[in-house]
Amino acid sequence: MRKIPVHLIIIFGVASVLANVILITYLIATPPQKAPTATDTTQDSSETYPYLSKRIFAFNQNDILINFIELRDQLRTYHETIPDKIGTYFEYLPSGISIGINEKDNFVLASLLKVPLVMAVYKAIDDGALRHDQILTVRKEDINSGFGDLWKKGVGAQVTVDEAIKLTLTKSDNTANALLYYAVPPGSLEEIFDQLDIPKDTQSEDQALVTPKNYSSILRSLYLSSVLQTKDSNAILDLLTQSTFNDKIKAGVPKDLPVAHKIGTYEYETGKVPTYTDCGIVYAPKRPYILCIMTKTTEDKARVYMKTISRIVYDYVSKQ
Repeated sequence: MRKIPVHLIIIFGVASVLANVILITYLIATPPQKAPTATDTTQDSSETYPYLSKRIFAFNQNDILINFIELRDQLRTYHETIPDKIGTYFEYLPSGISIGINEKDNFVLASLLKVPLVMAVYKAIDDGALRHDQILTVRKEDINSGFGDLWKKGVGAQVTVDEAIKLTLTKSDNTANALLYYAVPPGSLEEIFDQLDIPKDTQSEDQALVTPKNYSSILRSLYLSSVLQTKDSNAILDLLTQSTFNDKIKAGVPKDLPVAHKIGTYEYETGKVPTYTDCGIVYAPKRPYILCIMTKTTEDKARVYMKTISRIVYDYVSKQ
């Protein structure tokens, strides 16, 4: 067998050493690529859907636990100073701990109904019964000047389903709400109430009633995306943060803090005491909570009550 020349062996040896040196240098200089983890996935998903619960996207999350005994005492003390009928329900979303004061008392549902109606609209879109870009035309029976400006455009005005949704949730537009109500398949709204286990036959003088505690299940279902798809739940909550009615619960927290909320107003023609409500999710950093306040009093007093209660709750939760 012919021998390999010595000079070739030396060349191969040197080349091998150089290759190893280059490889080792590359491995040292290049940081290892981390495989995607559940936490990474959670962060990506929570950034895509910022108004939904983080536990939708991850397992074994550590809840921030707070002792709420002092907050319960503060709220009860303040409620004792209020001469008017008022119901309050608070729920700390990371743990589910709740505080209720007259939380099972009935109040007129009024415009709070618009949130489950929009949920029914999204469900109809998901089922193929409606489209986001579908055109809705205002009829005479849809005109309602109570809230919003769509009625000013008159009979024959046209908006898309998405435009009607936005007007309904951000402006509480009654005409847009009527368009959506008649656009969804019959029984759609009732189906949403059944899924949330909210009594839909509680009425007084032909007006639907709801309690602060019952209404919280609507907000919770959106936060946990337990009824709709995640993108739809997040879209509704996002629109609710854009509400133009910021003189009640929103007034009691920092201006830049997102609050996904819906107000309700019912004024009797006979001079009876009106109803003012505000229910929503306050996105305190890492400590979101539901706050639902319902009152029977004048609007000026309702503003003071709601702003004060909202401030009491926020200060307690944020400073613990």
